[in-house]
Amino acid sequence: MQHINNMSNIFSFGIRQKLLLILLIVLLTALTLSGWMALDQEKQNTLEEINQRGTDITRFVAKSISYSVVGYDYHTIQLLLDEITSSEEVGYARVTNQKGNVMGEAGQLDSSTHSKLVMFQQIITLDENIVGNLELGLSTARTIASLEEKKNNILKREIFIVLFIALGEFIALSFFIIRPVRIMSETMVSGIDENGRIIDRIPVVSRDEFGQLAESFNNLSQRLNSANLQLQSKIELADQQLLETNKQLRAQSEELKIINKNFKKLSITDSLTGLYNRRHFEELLMTEYETARRHAEVNSLIIFDIDYFKNINDTHGHPCGDSILRKVSALLQKRMRKTDYLCRLGGEEFVVLCKRAGKQSAIDIAEQMRQLVEKTVFDCGHVDVQITISLGVATLLPMDDNDDPDIVYKQADKAVYYCKQHGRNMSAHFDDINEELVAGGSNV
Repeated sequence: MQHINNMSNIFSFGIRQKLLLILLIVLLTALTLSGWMALDQEKQNTLEEINQRGTDITRFVAKSISYSVVGYDYHTIQLLLDEITSSEEVGYARVTNQKGNVMGEAGQLDSSTHSKLVMFQQIITLDENIVGNLELGLSTARTIASLEEKKNNILKREIFIVLFIALGEFIALSFFIIRPVRIMSETMVSGIDENGRIIDRIPVVSRDEFGQLAESFNNLSQRLNSANLQLQSKIELADQQLLETNKQLRAQSEELKIINKNFKKLSITDSLTGLYNRRHFEELLMTEYETARRHAEVNSLIIFDIDYFKNINDTHGHPCGDSILRKVSALLQKRMRKTDYLCRLGGEEFVVLCKRAGKQSAIDIAEQMRQLVEKTVFDCGHVDVQITISLGVATLLPMDDNDDPDIVYKQADKAVYYCKQHGRNMSAHFDDINEELVAGGSNV
């Protein structure tokens, strides 16, 4: 394949070479046909001339030797034939009488000379009586030489004409066709900048079709540059608008993310305290329950509410009660472990999900919370208020018979109820009070 490509490159011609090759072929064909026809005509004319001359010479000689034939003058006949054949024109001569006897013969007639002679025969008469016969062989050597010379002259003339016409055509093609085509091609290739604009004009070097083509191209390039400039301006404007639109979309997207984040936060948090709400607590409880079962972990719940909260609202007003709820939430949130979740169930009731906390750890956490709230004085603006909380604790053991989060939630709630009945401001674990609850008929 590479060899074929190389051969193709070798025999690939440009316009100038193609036109010149076609012209040479046409000229050679035309001149060859013309020379052949001229030579053929010359040959015909020469043959006619030979025939006419041979006929005239034969008739003249036959008339000249008629008396010698009648008189049987062999000597005179032989002298005349020798004289005739001594010239280059006649190569053979023979005279026979009426009986066919040879009376005189000159020259040679064999296989080597017969092909170069044109034979003529003439009856020798005297007073209209046939007395003998004359044979003459005219040599064609000079005629052939003349024809060869004419053929060589014609060939030289044809070569000269072909070369002269080819040279003239080559100059004409180079100047009138190749030159303007090359100028236009180079301008088209090198006259375009990086933005696709045509920066060079094709010089109009003539007033012929190429000049008209160059002028048309220049006008077209001017219109294309104008259209390209307008299109570039539109593209830049569109790009700018697109950038602005993208910027706005990104801003809207960020704003939407913030809104969605706020919506999500609002959907899972309590608006007053900022803690997780009851619905999200239920989701967390179920998720952590499944995780605890997979990893055989222990989790605990602490449910607590503020003691005598209704009295606070009645005595100091609901704004004070809301303030206490917020401050209790913030106070306990700061003291929570990072793995625990503090949620508001509603009103003054809260719950803590203690991950990986067993019974004693949960009791300790609950007691720390109770003591922290008991020691804190809450400022309601016009009055300082001290409060206490009651806390119920329950533990969810993996693979336990009661390993149901709803059951554990109810157990912690019953522990809170137990604390309310036994003086408040205390914490209790369901397992520790279960016997008393069973005795009272309140087992879960």
